[in-house]
Amino acid sequence: MTMNFLTTDLTLATPMLAATTLVNVTAQVSLIVLVIALGFAFLRLVLGPTLPDRVVALDLAATLLVGMIAVSAIETGDVIFLRVAMVAALFSFIGTIGFCWYLQRGPDH
Repeated sequence: MTMNFLTTDLTLATPMLAATTLVNVTAQVSLIVLVIALGFAFLRLVLGPTLPDRVVALDLAATLLVGMIAVSAIETGDVIFLRVAMVAALFSFIGTIGFCWYLQRGPDH
């Protein structure tokens, strides 16, 4: 039996991983946990007593958002979300480096 790669069957175009029910349930639970953790990170961002605490909380919030984007990519099966997550992680890293540089120099310079 030969396999025809020019078939119009849509079952071959959908990813196998995104179609399973267990993956969808796990992704939903993961998103709920990530949203709760994001709420705690924003609480630390608002209540943080020092500026370094707020910088760490902001970096954590950005990392949790990247995780939420990655879980959404797994749930939907779209690869474009992973590219968006990589760009968001890159901007988060650059922002954290900038904050650290500012904290190291001090606010009086």
